[in-house]
Formats: sequence, C-alpha cells, structure tokens
Amino acid sequence: MNYGDRNLRQPSHKSKKLLNEYQRLINGVQSLFNEAQRLFNGVQNLFNEYQRLINGVQNLFNEAQRLINGVQSLFNGVQRLFNGVQNLFNEYQRLINGVQRLVDKST
Repeated sequence: MNYGDRNLRQPSHKSKKLLNEYQRLINGVQSLFNEAQRLFNGVQNLFNEYQRLINGVQNLFNEAQRLINGVQSLFNGVQRLFNGVQNLFNEYQRLINGVQRLVDKST
C-alpha cells in the first residue's frame, strides 16, 4: 500500500509543477500583452505628437500666407498712393503749363 500511496502522490506533485508552469506562461503572456499595450500607447502618442506638429506647420503656413496677403495689400495701397501722387503731379504740371501759357500770352 505504501507503494500505491507513493504513486498517488507523484501525479499530484507533477500537477502542481504543471500548474506552476502554466501560471508562469500566463504571467509571461500577460507581461507581453502589457508591453505590447505600452508600445501601442507610445506609438499612438507619437502619432498624436506628429499630428500636432503637422497642424502647427499648417498654422505657420497659414500665418505666412496671411502675412504675404497683408504685405500684398500694403504694396497695393502704396501703389495706389503713388498713382495718386503721380496724378496730382500731372495735374500740377498741367496747371503750371496753363499758367505759363497765360504768362506767355500776356507778354
């Protein structure tokens, strides 16, 4: 009977070892899953930062475009001012020419 008792105890010991191995395997798989989740979160954060960078660059380009448009408007305003001064000068020149003709006729 002792021999039979010993045989009955051995599977129990083997079962415990097998159960411990399964538990270590499960823990290892859980650890791998946790690492994969952290990696995924890191990649997601990297993508979010990349998206913010793209948005920042787009905003920078938009601001640059507004600045260019503002400079273009300023240039157009200066051009209109120059044209107005040119017209004023032309009118002044015509006035001087008219006065000169009057002076020439009166002499």
